[in-house]
Amino acid sequence: MNTLVLALAVHALVGGVQSPPISSAQPAVVFVCEHGAAKSVIATAYFNKLARERGLPYRATFRGTDPQAELSVAALKGLREDGIEIPAGKPTAVAPTDVERATHVFAIGCTLPSVATASGKALSWSDVPETEGYARTRDAIVKHVTALLDELQHSSQMNPT
Repeated sequence: MNTLVLALAVHALVGGVQSPPISSAQPAVVFVCEHGAAKSVIATAYFNKLARERGLPYRATFRGTDPQAELSVAALKGLREDGIEIPAGKPTAVAPTDVERATHVFAIGCTLPSVATASGKALSWSDVPETEGYARTRDAIVKHVTALLDELQHSSQMNPT
């Protein structure tokens, strides 16, 4: 069993799970929303599923600019109904190390801290609906995630490692 997975499982049993750190060993995407509890979680869940299905090495994590204590109940319910694996962790503030280790940082309906905007890695998805329900929010996010994965897949084919 992977040491990181084992450590996260033990930490979860003991309590106080935070969102896992980004590994510098693989290309990483950070999705950020205000509370780090809904839109960024949905984006992370779909991105990781679709990247894995495409055989891409990228993985994502979620962060917030003003994190709340727990993940959104509505987002969790929607992801479960969609049959999508829920990312591990709790809402966590985006940190300079997240930005440093990331290849891409996406703001979903929020303003990123200056360290992220100055990184040259940040883009904004400001058209994701706030209050139109899970399905509309998910659909907008999945559209962005799919376009991002198309771009990443094209780049990896143009520049194989």
